[in-house]
Amino acid sequence: MLRALTFLQSWLLVLPALFIAHARSATAPSPALQSPKAAQAAAADTFFKDGRVLNVRIEISQEGISKLRRAGWGGGDSQRPRVKATVRESDKIYTNVEVHIKGAAGSFRPIDANPCLTLNFDKFAKGQRFHGLQKISLNNSVQDPTFLTERICRQLFDAAGVPAPRAGHATLDLNGRDLGLYVLTEGFNKQFVGRYFKNNKGNLYDGGFLREITDGLEKTSGDDPQDQSDLQRLAAAASEPDPVKRIASLERVLDLDRFISLIAMEVMTWHWDGYAMKKNNYRVYHDLDTDRMVFFPHGLDQMFWEPNGLILPRMEGGVARAVVQTPEGRRRYLERMSQLLTNVFKVEAITNEVRRIEAQIHPVIARRNPAAANYHAREVTALCERIAQRAQSIRKQLSTPTLTQKFDSTGVARLNGWRSKTDSGNLNFSQFADGNGRKLRIAAPQGGIGSWRLGVPLPPGHYRFEGRAKTLGVVANPADPYGGVCLRISGQRISQRLAGTADWNNVTFEFDVEESMTDVVLVAELRAARGEVWFDQDSLRLVRK
Repeated sequence: MLRALTFLQSWLLVLPALFIAHARSATAPSPALQSPKAAQAAAADTFFKDGRVLNVRIEISQEGISKLRRAGWGGGDSQRPRVKATVRESDKIYTNVEVHIKGAAGSFRPIDANPCLTLNFDKFAKGQRFHGLQKISLNNSVQDPTFLTERICRQLFDAAGVPAPRAGHATLDLNGRDLGLYVLTEGFNKQFVGRYFKNNKGNLYDGGFLREITDGLEKTSGDDPQDQSDLQRLAAAASEPDPVKRIASLERVLDLDRFISLIAMEVMTWHWDGYAMKKNNYRVYHDLDTDRMVFFPHGLDQMFWEPNGLILPRMEGGVARAVVQTPEGRRRYLERMSQLLTNVFKVEAITNEVRRIEAQIHPVIARRNPAAANYHAREVTALCERIAQRAQSIRKQLSTPTLTQKFDSTGVARLNGWRSKTDSGNLNFSQFADGNGRKLRIAAPQGGIGSWRLGVPLPPGHYRFEGRAKTLGVVANPADPYGGVCLRISGQRISQRLAGTADWNNVTFEFDVEESMTDVVLVAELRAARGEVWFDQDSLRLVRK
């Protein structure tokens, strides 16, 4: 407890304000007296503090464009060809810049659309820096209409004591095509690691797409690409069956204080696509000075989607699950979340920062597309509302003891308290009663994704979620492999779904809760190009088998 408080307080004391970027020194020497590395760090600090929207112009040869047209997202480096480019920004010209397309299932776009790009200025031109940085990424923000959550949430993680690359903004011109506003982020490399650790020579791993630490992660820096013994030690500690020994083993190989801060902040910001809940979007670094592993967050562009999300959700990340399923780990996790809610997750400070950055980027959007600017303003307002709702929900959940879902003598739990959730589209939700009981309705006349959701705390066991559904003209989107109507739990998908028009059908979904108490979110979902579904609320129930 004392060590956890000291760790958090140490971060709070060095921050003159919640959202002031990390700086090496408040009284840095003049540029003439700085070493090259110090000058580069100062240039990067100045860029991210300034918040200026850059205008980045990239020129790639037709041969290079042809290579990039072969890029994909599912096959690792074999589908990520690298090409050389010329980059112009203001009056500066950068030559021989390595460029490749980045992104995964949600954000990947081909080179002839609005691709996400990674630019390495040092790869083919040693010593070349872009505002002091060796490597940057340009993200299209197709999953965040506000263009803000990458920047805001990285600041939050940093304030919580979790290393996170910084973010800014730029407009992008690619071979004469105006692609509009992008989010510019600092790269994961030794230069970034050196901002937080004296020794930046440890192994740095890329978590990849939905990969666990046991899945042979790509090592992006470190002496021996084949040696992953540090990850193997972490996996062994996480798999220790005895809860007391497990926490002790994890303490030896993992920076547990930082890790608990990471998973707490992921849940608080509802980073459902991060390591804790999805074993996705993360990096792992081996700090050689302490001989412990440190996790970094990544892909912070789908945040605050579920303001009422459970503070103890189902966790797919093996190390996260290993921690919170022990009594001591769960206690420290909830204690850290309470500390962060008080000291870091300050709604007024966060929303003020949202509005401050909005003022920087909104004129850029408006000049290009006034209609898009109006949409952006609405989305920013909605984001601020979700942030406030999230804080309120966390506070309420922390003050309410976790109770196990009650089942009757036959092993059946009746379900009440459903909440609607829109993921995309303009959906209509309603609850009503007719002569045959209560109904939950979702209508998507122009298409979309939405659901009725309910969080339930469950002990270990095998469960069946069941009920009845009536479909009215449900047409699945051909591009969506999960289109239609179904019952499921959050974090798991099912491809067999109802569609078309049909009277009442029985729908079921079976799942397991593996260890300890787990909060599971039940989902009654519609994903369609158009259509409507009614769920018979009185038939929705959970069966313990």
